[in-house]
Amino acid sequence: MKNFTRGLFLKTGIGFFIAFFMSLSINVNSQETTPILRFPDIHKDKVVFTAEEDLWIAPVDGGEARRLTIHDGEETTPKFSPDGSRIAFTAEYDGNKDVYVMNSKGGDITRLTYHPSYDEVLGWHPAQNKIMFRSTRQLESGIETQRIFMISPEGGFPKPLKLIEAARGSFSADGQKIAFNKTSRSGRTWKRYQGGRAQEVYLYNLETDGEKQLTDFEGTDRFPMWIGNKIYFTSDRDRHLNLYSVDENGQNIKQLTKHDTYDARFPSAGKEKIVYEHGGDIFA
Repeated sequence: MKNFTRGLFLKTGIGFFIAFFMSLSINVNSQETTPILRFPDIHKDKVVFTAEEDLWIAPVDGGEARRLTIHDGEETTPKFSPDGSRIAFTAEYDGNKDVYVMNSKGGDITRLTYHPSYDEVLGWHPAQNKIMFRSTRQLESGIETQRIFMISPEGGFPKPLKLIEAARGSFSADGQKIAFNKTSRSGRTWKRYQGGRAQEVYLYNLETDGEKQLTDFEGTDRFPMWIGNKIYFTSDRDRHLNLYSVDENGQNIKQLTKHDTYDARFPSAGKEKIVYEHGGDIFA
């Protein structure tokens, strides 16, 4: 059965932003139902995503999707390495969600974390070629706090970032700065939440240890993604989650999409493009 996805192609340039619609078609074989496509990530001309709790890869311009995993456990949040040769992902193979990595063809699956806490893959460091993941494995003053950790795709002991409280993040191209959220509510069903756990986008300079708040909205500003000299994120400022951009100094917040029925969910950025879920489809 075919599942047709409609796409929004995002391309950044020096001092300007271009957006236009195009039609994509990703074909995922399913015996009875059209699968929901979730957790996409993009590298050049390829998109990896979750469908029916397994990972699939397809051309960004549309075409046949190829299944990468066949395990009974659930696989989510796949993320391409900077060179596209590997895919890190979150999997629940042994009753707990941990970090795994494989090559981009679906082979050499390797488990990297073994902690009983929930470990969720966030992405890769652009310069160090290490996998970023979030976890509550480390207590701060006796309190369970979300932190971002780094681990080599070859294995080893995970190391936390300097940030004491960070749930999602994206590095600048040189790895010297990170745009981040201190908390995460992406798995919640709360709509248009404006309480104490509403997220803001922050910027942290790892060289100077300086922190700056980039957004100040009573609702949610989440999933910061760094492309070029701008930071992209989703926000429900118009009562639905849409894509926005902001400069490093917190100025020039611009709305980039106008979805008014379904939210733009779980966005992920490549070097020039952004992909996200929308109504069970993938926009790229």
